[in-house]
Amino acid sequence: MDMKGGWLGGAALVALIALGCGKDRPVPFRDERLGIAIVFPGAPQGVRYAESTPFGAIEWFGRAYRPAGRLDSNFQAEVGNLPPGSRGGTTPAEVMGTYHRWLIARFGRVERTELSAEQGPGFRYRVRSPMGTYLNGALVVRRGRLHRAEATTSQGDEPKARTFLEDFEVLP
Repeated sequence: MDMKGGWLGGAALVALIALGCGKDRPVPFRDERLGIAIVFPGAPQGVRYAESTPFGAIEWFGRAYRPAGRLDSNFQAEVGNLPPGSRGGTTPAEVMGTYHRWLIARFGRVERTELSAEQGPGFRYRVRSPMGTYLNGALVVRRGRLHRAEATTSQGDEPKARTFLEDFEVLP
């Protein structure tokens, strides 16, 4: 390999490392259609997926951010419409109870804290996954929808996760 090729290859490697190690910058996200506002610790990408729940299949729409080079961190905020019918409950309190029991069935012990009346109806939760990561989340039930923000981190009390959840707002 000549000097020019080696220099270009080295420069490309340095650029990739700098890109992967770049400092995250907070990115505000607000979507009136989804009815949520939140500040991500970096630039989020759109997400859309279906999940089997005790309420039936829910299609989630939202945004997610995963720090570069980190497989143990993820920040996502999403909204899913509750399926028609009464499966899982007809009142916000019943729906929250069903969701809480579902978390327990999936993860075991769940720490739950009720949200204030102006934030909810809803609750914050924290669980430790079988993989050893922590899932910190908030769930709000409004207008026949589940509004959810979740931060997966390697530490139980991660400042970025705490800030992310404190910034989560379900719009009126």
